Amino acid sequence: MTITWITEEDRQRATEVRRERFERNELMTLFCRWLLARAGHDGPVTVPELTPETEARLLSLLRRGRP
Repeated sequence: MTITWITEEDRQRATEVRRERFERNELMTLFCRWLLARAGHDGPVTVPELTPETEARLLSLLRRGRP
């Protein structure tokens, strides 16, 4: 049996990771909805892969409340 000790630092990092994942999922959902709204049809829409710079900029806008 292995015992893993969880420190306060581990808890804080885990919380940060969960927040980052949630924000990224929220960002991708909003971005996809934005693309669908502008597609002008009911067919499939191709979502481009975001560069790290674009993703960071969109996350910044999302955090300020302007997706």
